[in-house]
Amino acid sequence: MKIKAIIVDDENHARLALHGILTENFPEVEVIDQCKDVPEAVKAIHKLQPDVVFLDISMPGYSGLEIVDFLDTATMQCKIIFVTAHAEFAIHAFEMNAIDYLLKPIRVAAVERALQKIKANTIAIENLKQHLSTTSSQKIALQTGDGVLFLELSQIIYLKADGSYTHFYTIDGKKITISKKLAEFEKLEQMGNFMRIHRSHLINLDQMERYLKQDGGTVVMKNGAMLSISNEKKQALMDLFLGNKL
Repeated sequence: MKIKAIIVDDENHARLALHGILTENFPEVEVIDQCKDVPEAVKAIHKLQPDVVFLDISMPGYSGLEIVDFLDTATMQCKIIFVTAHAEFAIHAFEMNAIDYLLKPIRVAAVERALQKIKANTIAIENLKQHLSTTSSQKIALQTGDGVLFLELSQIIYLKADGSYTHFYTIDGKKITISKKLAEFEKLEQMGNFMRIHRSHLINLDQMERYLKQDGGTVVMKNGAMLSISNEKKQALMDLFLGNKL
């Protein structure tokens, strides 16, 4: 079975690296084109009708996730394998269980896994738009030392900064340490009911149990954790829940 593939990535070295992996390890794959952005990819897909598109997510102009807005989903039969250097940027893609992803730096074993799904006739482009429009981002993808952990937002109680690391505390009592600063997870405030209440704490508001005025202001979480709240966040927190002044 010959698989016709297109590689889409704005970085030339990334395209070359993936092309090398495919040609050296997977003779059944024929790379028929390489594109540097979504507009180029759309033209190539319509013209060449590939079986699979290796699609980078984070690119200038249009994100890889936006490609479905430019394709004729009634006629496109190709499948999408998302590619990303940052696991947390691929939340939409990770939630589509029938679509695989490659995490940079790309490994041969990951490509083999993805191609097996292609051969098993996983989801095609005509269904991708529906998945993107109906799937809500209720998970965050965290890159750990041995892979990617998919964590439900509802399972998070709070995050705590620890220098260049961030600790996730979950409702099942786990402490998950990620080698990224807390600032890199502030996007949770747009994804769910989260608020950064202090330079060291970002909390799930659904897991907040009490507010105490003692010690300059303390939030008590449902797991018993007592977390400091900064002066500038006190009123915002009270306004959010009570609509009144402290």
